[in-house]
Amino acid sequence: MAHFSCFPGALALSAFRQQRLLAALQQIDADIESVHGQFVHFVDSDTPLSAEDQTRIGAMLTYGAPFTAQTEGDRFVVIPRFGTISPWASKATDIAHNCGLTHVHRIERGIEITVICKKG
Repeated sequence: MAHFSCFPGALALSAFRQQRLLAALQQIDADIESVHGQFVHFVDSDTPLSAEDQTRIGAMLTYGAPFTAQTEGDRFVVIPRFGTISPWASKATDIAHNCGLTHVHRIERGIEITVICKKG
């Protein structure tokens, strides 16, 4: 039976990319005040992850600048299209297997985009 776990990650958008995305979104809706991006990691495994597994995977997925932005707003998750295994997922899954986590089928990364609109 498959088990699915989700691990929040680091900041996904540099200041430059964040400003570029905000400008593009404001062309669509001027009420958009800010936008933030955070990596999210999805783990597919044969069995539920033990506390030790969660700690090991959490350590593996700790990289980059920490995400500390406001998270109130509308959220959208961007992931590779279904049926596709990203190069990032292939490498992350290989690393997990090399760390003894052979019951992990796949680790995939997505980006959770939070859009905050002006009040009113």
